[in-house]
Order: sequence, then C-alpha cells, then structure tokens
Amino acid sequence: MADLADPVENSVMGWGNRGWVEIVAFILETCLDGALKTHVMYECNLNSRQVSQYIKFLEDRRLVESKQDKPNSKRHVYKTTELGRKYINAYKQLSEIFGSSMF
Repeated sequence: MADLADPVENSVMGWGNRGWVEIVAFILETCLDGALKTHVMYECNLNSRQVSQYIKFLEDRRLVESKQDKPNSKRHVYKTTELGRKYINAYKQLSEIFGSSMF
C-alpha cells in the first residue's frame, strides 16, 4: 500500500543528524526580522533543496510568511509569523526542561 502522507513532511522529518524540530526552530529564529532564502540556507547550514522543503513546510503551516523583497522582484523575504514565535518560545521552554538549549 502506498504511503499517502505529505512527501514534504516525510522528507523534512527524516533528515540527518539534527532533529527537524531543532532545524525548524533555528529557521524561525533566523527569519524573525526577515531573511532571504540564501541567508536561511547559510545560517542554518542547509542545502538549497533542504531549505526549499523546510520553507514550504513552514509556509504550509503558517509559521513563516513570504513577501517580495521589492516590487517586481523575484526575491522573497521570509518572516516568522506570530504562530512561528509561539513555536520558538515552546521550543526554548522544552530545551530548558531537557537541558539542551540551542539559543
């Protein structure tokens, strides 16, 4: 039977040494004041495919929003939403409980 789950969600949740929860928190922290995709990519140490998947994952869940950098520009600035800020706060609280704060 084929897996009908969201392919973006599956790939986001199955990557690498860092947990996806930590990576999401780091991306949201990076986007607090607005950030270009390339800035997120370098700051969070992700490749272009990964950053695109994570950004889509976060946009779909309304944790980040995107706006054009300038009128008629193809560049987008990604900014953490209020829901994304709640995620960061919850992540920080859990990190304190488990003693592994990233921030």
